[in-house]
Amino acid sequence: MVIEIDIATHDRKLGFDMAGVGGTLTSGTVVEIPGGLKVKYDGALMLKAFGIPEVLQFIVDASTNVELSLLAAWLYDKVKGKEVETITINRRVVTQITQDGILQVLEEEIKTDE
Repeated sequence: MVIEIDIATHDRKLGFDMAGVGGTLTSGTVVEIPGGLKVKYDGALMLKAFGIPEVLQFIVDASTNVELSLLAAWLYDKVKGKEVETITINRRVVTQITQDGILQVLEEEIKTDE
């Protein structure tokens, strides 16, 4: 199962905080997170208009036996306190940017994919 995560943010350092390695941020970089999951940074969409956030794109290659709570905790830990407008998981918007809100959407996406 592939989980696509898009994060719309005004924080230009968030991508580095999540997937930067050696002071650089490159599309295709894979970071390992708790639980043995691997998250791939797939790049960012940047629109050249004032006030429009950049959208960081990540891909998680996961099976259904993945510990979703670890993924939700890692993701929330990275975005809390940052200027994040939205988090979208497999095209479903997380309505509450909390650990529980992220976990709820992840669980719903796993169920609909089965």
